Amino acid sequence: MKNDEFYIGWMPAAPQGFAKHVKKIILALLVIVITAGLLLAVSQRPFSTGSFEFGKLTAVKGIYFDKPVPSLKTINGKDLFGNPSFITIPLIGFGKSGASGTIAAVEQEKNTSLNGKEVVMKGTLLYNDGKLLMQIDANDQFLLHTGAAADASLMPVTTDLGEQTVHGEIVDPKCFFGVMKPGQGKPHKDCAIRCILGGIPPMLKVTDKDGRENYYLLAGPHGEKMNEAVKNFVAEPVTVRATTTRYDDWIVLYVADNGITPYSYLQQHFGSSIAGCGTTCMK
Repeated sequence: MKNDEFYIGWMPAAPQGFAKHVKKIILALLVIVITAGLLLAVSQRPFSTGSFEFGKLTAVKGIYFDKPVPSLKTINGKDLFGNPSFITIPLIGFGKSGASGTIAAVEQEKNTSLNGKEVVMKGTLLYNDGKLLMQIDANDQFLLHTGAAADASLMPVTTDLGEQTVHGEIVDPKCFFGVMKPGQGKPHKDCAIRCILGGIPPMLKVTDKDGRENYYLLAGPHGEKMNEAVKNFVAEPVTVRATTTRYDDWIVLYVADNGITPYSYLQQHFGSSIAGCGTTCMK
């Protein structure tokens, strides 16, 4: 733009040099806006691949257990050695509620305990990342058949994995595995708290150093429910100290008293004060 060019807004056309200068600025801003938009898009967490078979009821035959959480243990073909392979399906209730109340109402109505018995139940399946859950609803008359007590060989196989300390995020499995997208993090925090307080078992999602996600059911030190105890830690990074036990294809963390604390990467690696770590925090 020449120094002797002068432009006033009511002029019919801007001087040539001035117009070229404005076009360059507009093009530069356009490139910046597009680049920023692309960077923002690729930095977003991808949507969950979980599925919730809304409106579709599936009948499942298995053995019902009420510990550590209400669940069905069902045969899932055979392994490489020809032995039966099992999959454990945690049960959840309709809406923001657990399955315990629904099961208890049916047991009271039929004056029997379902624990350890072969049953056929129908419900809505939800699944993601190798885990399968089922929602049951009293309005669906979910209990189709009650059989005899299961053989002792079909009881859950438990393995003591010792005491462990793990870092992760407490989520509600119903929303996380398919009902909501996103079903984790702060955008879902309020919903997750209501689901857990409604009776849905809390779950700890742990991401290892290779980016693989693992899932742990949470219980008190003696197997008691922890729904109320975890409400202030949902959807936040936490450290959990617990005795760990494998139940077939699920792992349960029996959380120690005061065993859940907020997790901070800086505190974990540099101490309680960021200033105390000096310039190493910025490396």
